[in-house]
Amino acid sequence: MLNKLINTHLGIISDLEIPNFHRFLFNKVEWNSKALAIIGARGTGKTTMLLQHYKENFNDPNKCLYILGDDGDVLNTKISIIAKEFYLKGGQVLIIDEVHKYPNWNQEIKNIYDKLPKLQLIISGSSNINIIKEKYDLSRRLATYHLPGLSFREYINLELNLKFESYTIKKILDNHLQISQEIKTKIAKKNNFKILQLFNNYLKHGYYPYYREGLTTFFSKLQNSLDKILYEDIPASFNVNTTSIVNLKKLLYLIGASHPFTVEIASIAKTLGTSRNSVYEYLDYLTRAELLISAHASGGAAKTVRKPAKLYLNNSNLYYGIGKTMAFENKIGTIRETFAFNQLTNNYQISVPNKTDILVDNTYYFEIGGSNKDFSQLRDLKKSYILSDNIEFGYEKRLPLYLLGFLY
Repeated sequence: MLNKLINTHLGIISDLEIPNFHRFLFNKVEWNSKALAIIGARGTGKTTMLLQHYKENFNDPNKCLYILGDDGDVLNTKISIIAKEFYLKGGQVLIIDEVHKYPNWNQEIKNIYDKLPKLQLIISGSSNINIIKEKYDLSRRLATYHLPGLSFREYINLELNLKFESYTIKKILDNHLQISQEIKTKIAKKNNFKILQLFNNYLKHGYYPYYREGLTTFFSKLQNSLDKILYEDIPASFNVNTTSIVNLKKLLYLIGASHPFTVEIASIAKTLGTSRNSVYEYLDYLTRAELLISAHASGGAAKTVRKPAKLYLNNSNLYYGIGKTMAFENKIGTIRETFAFNQLTNNYQISVPNKTDILVDNTYYFEIGGSNKDFSQLRDLKKSYILSDNIEFGYEKRLPLYLLGFLY
């Protein structure tokens, strides 16, 4: 069995073009941890990161073996048995990709961790897998890392072979003019590229790294990825039936077609022909699968915490993808807000205040709009700013929206 898995491993490595470009998370992972998990939505680059680690540190399947959780040979054999055989033959690291597709994976990982203490485990899984699950609580055993899609900064670095660093939100707010000038200068040296041109391209297709495989097929691949999340990844993590999957897809497209989406749970339940509790469950599934962003009201009462104040598709690429499928016109206002929420959620606490679009870490108020957006909604609010689209540079408390793309 082990020889067969090694051959599969070698076949995967030979068929894939592994880029030199590293995601922001690569250097943050403690790769020497006894056991670690990299979780994230389908298509964000988890597999590439795992194989980069293998190539750069081992490049020998007898020492570091890569297997897939849904490989037929793996499914027909307990992962714990594979791990033991591999370890007894000198194996050091076992990488299990898409572990959530293996039945009862929690128990198998726990068994390997407890019985083979000198074998390192690296797993990847869907963003909605539950590390803390009943008696197989892996939270104390696994160092867990989350990989979102490409930030705008990473997209630029990948496209133009540059090395822009990330900034904290405070650094951006305090130095936005200097930062934007430096960005424009460096980009202009690359065949006179324009920052706003790159930003527009990113909003349409730059969030998922597989756009590099070809723009003509990007949206068909995006649709295929959506279907796999709905029909494979979510059912692998939750007990959902066929009716629920159909309703999940309806709800996703309902939100995608609305600008903005008004959260009326009773109305959604009626449209889907289901209960209010089921709607809340659907929203939870889609949010955990990173297909939605659920933004809650600032300082909401306990009884309103469950109900989001705003709902967005997870990233702007999804709006353009679903828009093509449904033939509706995308509205730039929703796209802008989605970008802001998406880039901020990875490192900061966000909520929806009464007077403005976003409150960050209960400190910074942001209003999002075009280049002519005024400050009328920000009166009497300290630490309030306008994030404007279609501007290269800002002034005082107005700054370019694209700078949020340099947060990670």
